[in-house]
Order: sequence, then structure tokens, then C-alpha cells
Amino acid sequence: MKQDKVNITVIIIFVIIIGLAIWSIFTYPIKLGLDLKGGTQVILKATQIQQKETSSSTTSASSSGNVSSDAIDKAMLIMLNRIDKLGISEPLVTKDFNNNIVIQLPGVDNPDKAVEVIGKTAQLEFKIVEGYDETTRTYKLGPTLLTGDKLASAKAGYDNNGRVVVEFSFNSEGAKQFEKITSENIGKQLAIVLDGEVKSAPVIKSTISNNGVIEGIGSLEEAKDIALILQTGALPVNLEIQEIRTIGPTLGQDSLRQSLIAGIIGFILVVIFMIVMYRGLGLISFIGLCSYVALLWGILSALKTPLTLPSIAGLILTIGIAVDANILIYARIKEEMYKGKTKIVAFREGFKNALKAVIDSNVTTLITAAALYRFGTGPIRGFAVTLALGIIISMFTSIILVRAILFLMLNSKIITPGFIGVKILKNSNPKAQSQKEQ
Repeated sequence: MKQDKVNITVIIIFVIIIGLAIWSIFTYPIKLGLDLKGGTQVILKATQIQQKETSSSTTSASSSGNVSSDAIDKAMLIMLNRIDKLGISEPLVTKDFNNNIVIQLPGVDNPDKAVEVIGKTAQLEFKIVEGYDETTRTYKLGPTLLTGDKLASAKAGYDNNGRVVVEFSFNSEGAKQFEKITSENIGKQLAIVLDGEVKSAPVIKSTISNNGVIEGIGSLEEAKDIALILQTGALPVNLEIQEIRTIGPTLGQDSLRQSLIAGIIGFILVVIFMIVMYRGLGLISFIGLCSYVALLWGILSALKTPLTLPSIAGLILTIGIAVDANILIYARIKEEMYKGKTKIVAFREGFKNALKAVIDSNVTTLITAAALYRFGTGPIRGFAVTLALGIIISMFTSIILVRAILFLMLNSKIITPGFIGVKILKNSNPKAQSQKEQ
């Protein structure tokens, strides 16, 4: 009786979670990815950063010389990091034959703002002010004493006077340098320069060991953008926009329709196979499979992950993976039944003996998905995310939900050898086995 209450509780929890997943599906419809719907493509030309004399309006100039491949690769990684923090899913950042950086952004509503944040150089410098020209209203700054690569964190917010600021702190190395700079220049102005523009030049009143603020920011949204680019680090190159254009889907609605049809057919064939092979247990698998699809689709919609063709492929693949655990468990249950054990013992032993194989097979696939996500880009990452989520959700539905349903039905007259697809051997002795169990 106690076990039945546990099983009922598990089923109720799953019903609530599935309900939330269905609500998420209708509240946050899944958007189509670049290959199915299109998006924005940006081509950026990388140029070298060449330092020159600093003023209030500029601190660096670009050189047309060749940029190293390592610098471009580093810039691409930084831009990918910025895109992730902007919440843009499944971007594609590549190089063309001319070493231009090509960025494809699916479903971006404001591409100009996204490009401004993604491609901003974000060179943060700290300099001592040596004078001020009243005519040109520009600062005469000294050499760069510290740069933004020593930052540990940056956060947008308000100061005590309600002004928008970006608060920042240094790592251990940067904190030591900042403390030395401020201790040696008390009474002087310290210019905080971002991409050549003096954001603020406060007077150093005492030694500062770690924290600082950037003032002179127009809005909180701008402050958030500045904090984001400072967190991801400065680009090692300047970027010039060569082209921004909207691109159409590379595959289109026909591919989407065919993929969905393939998924539906695969789903139906899997269900038919399970019913033919495992009779009533196959019907239970159908319930688990429907729950699995609802949960996976709901989570993908809640994460606002664009649906690309590789993602659909991962979704279809995980439908087959989702019943792997059921097949292992059901096969072990049938083996135990053929040995003449009672259905209670057979079910218990079947789940217990198959559990290790289920976990091992799923963990190895998760490792593969993790490798694809770590070393892949764009659509490959989308496939990896779908695959990993599918594996995790299928384990929960197979091991927890299906088990709760089966064990709740176990004492009923519905669960018979025929229901499982087993013919009891003549030499089996269920009564003796039952006495042994007791």
C-alpha cells in the first residue's frame, strides 16, 4: 500500500510537469532556425589595432596590414561568447576565403544592436590625465598603465546618486597593479577610456585596491552592453562592417515538412514494434513515449531554442533512444518470467538487472553529445543539445514514470503473462517461486 502511494505520487508529479511542458509549448512557440526560416548575415573585416596618441575621442587606429589567423580565431571565440550572453541561440560564426568573419544570426529582431555589441572592440584603458585643452575640450593623457584584460567582473547598475554606472573589479594581478597606480598618483585624475572615449576621469583621493566604476553612460541598456563586452574581453582586432543583409532559409518549408513527416512515421513504427514485441508493455511504452515528446518539446520551447534541421534530426534520433531503456527492461522481465518467477519478482528483477546497462548506454551517448557541443558550432551544437536533453528526459520517463505505472498495475488482473507476451513454460512452478519470495 505504501509503495502504491509512492507510485501514485510519482505519476501525479509527472502529470503536473507534462502539463507545464504543454503550457510552455503554447506560450513560447518554437522559432525556426536560420536554415528553415532565415535570419541576418553579417560580414566583418578584421584589421589590426594600432595604438596612437590618446584624446577624448580616439585612442586607437586600425591598420590595413595582415591580421594573424590566431587573432581572428580568438576574435571569433569572443564574439561567440558575446552572442551566447545576448541569448541568441544557434549562431554560426565562420571565416570566408578572404579571412573575413561571417556571422549568421537566426531570428534576430534587432540586428543592428546585436552587431554593435558583438563587434565592439571593447578596449578598456586606464591612463593618468596630464592636462585638459579648453579649446578642443580634450584630455591630454599619459601612457596606458592598465588594460581591461585584467578585469574579473563587470556589472551594470546605479550609484548612490542614481546615475547609471558600470561597476568593475580586477583579478589578483590587476588589483595589485591598480593599487600601485592609485597609490602613486593621489590627487591626479585617472582617465577610464573605452574604445578611445574617455568615459570618466575621477580624481584619485586614496589608494584603491580592486573596485572601480565607469560613469558618463547614457542609459542602463548601454551600461548592460558595456558590462557584457567587458566580461567577455576585448577583441584583439578592429572590425569593419562589410555587409549586413537578411538571408532566406537555406532549406525551407519543404525540408521542415518532410522532416516532421519522417518523425511522425518513425514514432508510429516504434510504437507498432513495441506493441508487437511486448504487447501490453508496448502500450505502456507508448504512454511513456508521448510523455517524453511533450517534455522534450516543452523544454526546448522554454529555452527558446530555434528549431534547425540538425535539431529535428536529434529529436527523431532520440525517439528511438527513448525506447531503448524500455526494451532492455522488458527483455529482462520476459527472461525472468520464462524462468518461472512470479510477475512481482520478474518485474523487480527485470528493472534491477537492466538498470546498469541502461545507465551505461545513456552515459556514453551523453559523453558524445558533450564532445559535439564543446567542439562543434552552430547547428552541430543544436543537435548536441537536443540529443543530450532527449537522453536525460528519456531516462526519467523510462526508469521513473514507466516503472511507477507498471508497479501500480502489477497487483491487478490486467498484468498477465499474455499481457507481457510471455507463454509460461509447463515445468515452471509459480507457486513454489511465490513461497520462495515470501
